[in-house]
Amino acid sequence: MSEIFQFVDRDTFVHHLNPLTKIIFGVAIIIAGILCGDPLTLLVLLALPIAGLLIGGMAREIVQQVRMLTVVFAFLVVLSVLTVRSGAEYVLGGMTLFTYDGLVLGIIISLRLAAMFFAFMLLVNSTRPSDLVNTLVSRLHFPMDYALMLMITLRFIPTLQIEARKIREAQAVRGFNASGVKNISKSIGPTITPLLSNSIGRAGSLGHIIELRGYHSGSKIKFTEIPLHAVDFLSIGLMVVGVMGYAVYALKLL
Repeated sequence: MSEIFQFVDRDTFVHHLNPLTKIIFGVAIIIAGILCGDPLTLLVLLALPIAGLLIGGMAREIVQQVRMLTVVFAFLVVLSVLTVRSGAEYVLGGMTLFTYDGLVLGIIISLRLAAMFFAFMLLVNSTRPSDLVNTLVSRLHFPMDYALMLMITLRFIPTLQIEARKIREAQAVRGFNASGVKNISKSIGPTITPLLSNSIGRAGSLGHIIELRGYHSGSKIKFTEIPLHAVDFLSIGLMVVGVMGYAVYALKLL
């Protein structure tokens, strides 16, 4: 099972795109998702990064993340249904089950978060961490300290997932059954405690390694810019046209 937000090495069109192109694409999807409140438009925004992931040969990674996201989005829909009581009511046996506005709001929030998640997943899974930091610092003039923290965070997410899986497997070998809601709640403590302990240890070791290599806050590191090719300019141009078209469409609805 591949871990979440981990670079997947493939020889595809998406992987060969300049990191700047994928950053612009991700930012455009996130901004459009925040501003958009139409479920059909959000479906289109969700389809774009999923199509990019499929082109990048990451269909298996999509399926694995969908399993996790389904639970999260189902919770969001149920929460919206239970808390929003405006709009047309759907009644059963004299009791209001849910309202139309609550159901639509839950769907919109889920689609919005899904589009943002897969856009970020497309960026991270198809871009080497070193290339991402290179682009952030050399082209977008991102502070080196924050770029380094971002790279470390992205590297730590899959590491934590691997550590958690190893801890659960160790518990299973010792005869602990984590299936069922009751056992899962009992396993949170025995899983979180060693996970936090290992994470703190790794963070301390990483800090010492960075110091030994001579890096300190404010250090100047030279990067060689990754060149933009014709396909990158074409992709960025298509994104600009798409954003402008969406802006015109949104203004007509006002």
